Amino acid sequence: MCGACGERGDADWARPWVAGPGARAAVARAVTQVRPSPGVRVLPSVGGWLVVRPTGGTVVCATLGELVGAVRSASSGSVTGPDASRPSDGEARAASSGSTTWLDPARPSGRLSAPAPDGRTGVVLRVDPLAPPRAALGEGSEVVVPNEVAALAVLAELATPVWLRRLYLARIEGVSALWGRPVDSQAVPSPGSAADAVVRLEWERQAGRFDDTAFALSCPLDDDAALLDVEIRAGHVVRARTIHPYEITGSAAC
Repeated sequence: MCGACGERGDADWARPWVAGPGARAAVARAVTQVRPSPGVRVLPSVGGWLVVRPTGGTVVCATLGELVGAVRSASSGSVTGPDASRPSDGEARAASSGSTTWLDPARPSGRLSAPAPDGRTGVVLRVDPLAPPRAALGEGSEVVVPNEVAALAVLAELATPVWLRRLYLARIEGVSALWGRPVDSQAVPSPGSAADAVVRLEWERQAGRFDDTAFALSCPLDDDAALLDVEIRAGHVVRARTIHPYEITGSAAC
């Protein structure tokens, strides 16, 4: 966790999709729309962003997590715009902590990058107190743990950059808590809203809105049907990958 920015970890999950000057500029526009604050400016830079505080101080951010944390700490007041009609915290958690009603289609901030296939492998996490445990990531397509506490530990490990770049959670079984239940992806309407969706997702994640539940987002990246597929469970980003058109038919099982 970054003490200066309040980032909650998993900082690198969005890196492939915010690469390039166009995507970084769109993210800069999106993050200032979440909580407009006089004197706070976000400028895209080589490899990241520069946040200028009302006092004139600056914060250099290399990742989306750092950027959202810096803007959260530099801003004041309540969130404005589409958030005015959002449910209370308790209602939001009970309903997967939000939906694409977060977004304002009339003010799209822009597109993200659509990276090439990266060869990430899906894994199944299963809770079974009677089965021999197999809890090592990277040693097969299934991880078996005896209880939900151990499953949470696996989710936290899977969300670390070293594993998230190689693996993603394809399915979770045997969990009764909300963070382990099946979840349908919320669909973003157009590639032009991709930056808004990703920024809002990270903003809500850092606010703790997903800590007790599961949420998934499917976001179009271009006009050729490439999709950003993100899933959060118990506050951890456990799946972040690009699905290309030729993969979509076989993606339903994930």
